[in-house]
Amino acid sequence: MSNDAVETNNVAKQSPPEPKAALEALLASLEHHGTPATWPAGLYEQAQLAALRQGEEESGNDEEIVEAARDAARDLYGSDDVDFDKEPTVSVGDDGAYVSAWVFVPRASLPMWTVDDADAESTPPPDGGHDAS
Repeated sequence: MSNDAVETNNVAKQSPPEPKAALEALLASLEHHGTPATWPAGLYEQAQLAALRQGEEESGNDEEIVEAARDAARDLYGSDDVDFDKEPTVSVGDDGAYVSAWVFVPRASLPMWTVDDADAESTPPPDGGHDAS
């Protein structure tokens, strides 16, 4: 009997699949058959998210790539209107990376405030943009 088999009541049973393989099989089954009506809403989406996160961990979202993406985002987009946390969230994909940022929106641009409600001029962001640290 192989190490992958477990004997119970003289019947050889295969060990359950590894979690990643089981998740992939579950997603394939849900894609083919659909989500049963009695299952919780959003289960398929949660399984997809778990698979995506597993893939990110395996793809080598190493700190060097993350730091390079943060530096590039600051160089390309950092301004008085766009600012970044000290360690913004980074999601690395096949074609690039998304880096979280703060974007300043003046009061005058918000529909619930009229121009009369805002200052004579829209309030500018603080020097260097918003510091969310």
